[in-house]
Amino acid sequence: MKPLALLILALFTTLALAQQPEAGKTAKKGKGKAKTTSAELAKRMPTWFPEFDHTPDIVYKTVGDQKLQLDLLTPKGLQSEAAPLLVYIHGGGWSGGDRYRCSRPDISAVFKRCAAAGIVCATIEYRLNSPKATAFDSATDCKDALRFLVKNAKQYRIDPERIGTIGGSAGGHLSLVTALGDPKDYPGDPALAGFDPKALRCEVAHYPATDFTDEKLAGRFIGSSRAVLMFGGPAEQKADIIRLLSPAQLIKKDSTPVYVFHGDKDTVLSVENARHLFAKGKEAGADIQYTEVKGGTHGYGTNCSPSIDEIAAKASDFVIARLTK
Repeated sequence: MKPLALLILALFTTLALAQQPEAGKTAKKGKGKAKTTSAELAKRMPTWFPEFDHTPDIVYKTVGDQKLQLDLLTPKGLQSEAAPLLVYIHGGGWSGGDRYRCSRPDISAVFKRCAAAGIVCATIEYRLNSPKATAFDSATDCKDALRFLVKNAKQYRIDPERIGTIGGSAGGHLSLVTALGDPKDYPGDPALAGFDPKALRCEVAHYPATDFTDEKLAGRFIGSSRAVLMFGGPAEQKADIIRLLSPAQLIKKDSTPVYVFHGDKDTVLSVENARHLFAKGKEAGADIQYTEVKGGTHGYGTNCSPSIDEIAAKASDFVIARLTK
């Protein structure tokens, strides 16, 4: 690998580590302890979510030699043959993390409430940012995961007209792009073409990045070294890609309803991201709600208001009201 590519990859590895939430990590690394593997985390899913039947490792797409997978959680005793679906997209600085971060308290509590409401939940992986995959590739993978679930809706007992998304940090950003971006602008696997959801019912974003076209918000991302890796080239050459990865530039009057949560003490992704998206949404006449979490850091922490339990309750009410009507 060339020295520049190695430098850029190192920068993004640092960013991914910086974007690890401060609470609810699924894999911890301590003195003398090896990092928990994905296989080990997968085995914990039934323990984390006893309210669901767990279907692991569903391959929704293959890119080269990489099989992209999702896990499906179906409420136990589900009677419906066409249930609503909530899809979780994990964070990790676009270059780290895994789909088992759904065990975080701000997400798992929503899943548990969804189980009681008869809502199927999915947690997906996507290509992580590297010299071989941009953040736009990540967004396209998220679109393809939804296309796969729509294509196979009958098999998985999903109502393709009642789908929502949820995510945090980089996953909050990608879940916004998945919900707000016009599918035709994110063409993916030809085998999944034509299976986009007609519309998404709802989207919940925790502490996301919202506008890479805004230098004040995204200056550290659109600098030359990071831009090459994240967007596929220098920012000035990738204006179209950057716009398609900027939720604040995508939101419209008829967009998917959005609920954003962001801590006012977040030093990884500034709270100005959420304030900016909320202002843009209101300006466009979109259906958007915003809760600013007082004392909340990146991942909220333990001394925030509203509390994580209260945040999860607000998010659950928003999701359930829109997916079950």
